[in-house]
Amino acid sequence: MQFFNFYGIPVIAALFIIWMIFRYIDKKYKPPKDTVNRGLKAFEQIGGFAVIFCMVCGFGIQGKGFLSETMRNFWIVSTVFLILLHIVSCVMFYRSRNHTLHMMTAIFPSIIFILTGLLEQDPPLLLFAIIFAIGKIYMTAKSES
Repeated sequence: MQFFNFYGIPVIAALFIIWMIFRYIDKKYKPPKDTVNRGLKAFEQIGGFAVIFCMVCGFGIQGKGFLSETMRNFWIVSTVFLILLHIVSCVMFYRSRNHTLHMMTAIFPSIIFILTGLLEQDPPLLLFAIIFAIGKIYMTAKSES
């Protein structure tokens, strides 16, 4: 069993870089108002930190990540594809301010985390990815209103 998940570290790094670049570029960003549900705001924060921890530290059932090379290859291809879709949706959102595109910027990272939890057979990662997805999608929807 290895402690660091060498598949999760580059994904987290790539998502952080994307988020930092677009947060710096986006001068019109408004954080959600104080009227948002505090429980779901906490869901997003707790889920986000726990997902980062679980993506960096390997706690899958097997302890080695993926059960087969096919699963690993599928994960690599799908994650690269989803990260590219995330970048495209971020660029398109910051140009057009479309609500659907804004929701896609929350959905793509959530799918990446859930897919990783499923394919690595990592129950804590899967649980926290679902918690993160619920909170992130809610907060993204509320930041529009």
